Amino acid sequence: MNETPATKLFQNPGSRWLANALIFQLGWFICVMGGNIWAALFTAVALIIHVWMFGRADKTTLVVCLLLGWVHDNLLAAAGVLVFAGQGWSPLWLSCLWILMGTTLNHSLAWIYQRPWISAITGAVAGPLAYAGGMALSDAQWGVPLVPAFAIMALIWLMVLPSIRFLVHRIDSLCR
Repeated sequence: MNETPATKLFQNPGSRWLANALIFQLGWFICVMGGNIWAALFTAVALIIHVWMFGRADKTTLVVCLLLGWVHDNLLAAAGVLVFAGQGWSPLWLSCLWILMGTTLNHSLAWIYQRPWISAITGAVAGPLAYAGGMALSDAQWGVPLVPAFAIMALIWLMVLPSIRFLVHRIDSLCR
């Protein structure tokens, strides 16, 4: 079998880890700044690359991230914490971000994700900051003042990553 340079490069776990992290970061900017169409296109390509590099083992994680994220964002919108310009539902680009985050949890973010206390604390800090960055670069807005918004997001994100991990493990154990 004749291997291409790209195939050889991505046999190295460090290269796959770095590619996973870079694809997520690039995707974050494309989703937030590019809107729904660019987010969907990028996420589709990122998923193809992800399956090529890692296989299909993350399918439960991706589905749980998408569903939990969609519920999370729409409950926050219904409560008035998040406001999405001209629409009641969270935008497609935000759902794409949840899928992209799911591609990192067992790979470039595994060192955080596999430790519930670290993932809880990291989520409580990084979750609100990621949303603040997204609000600054997109047409989404905070529906409440910044300090209460950060407090609400920190409390929720304290549980997001550990909840995703719990749900994925529970679903996978039921499906065996």
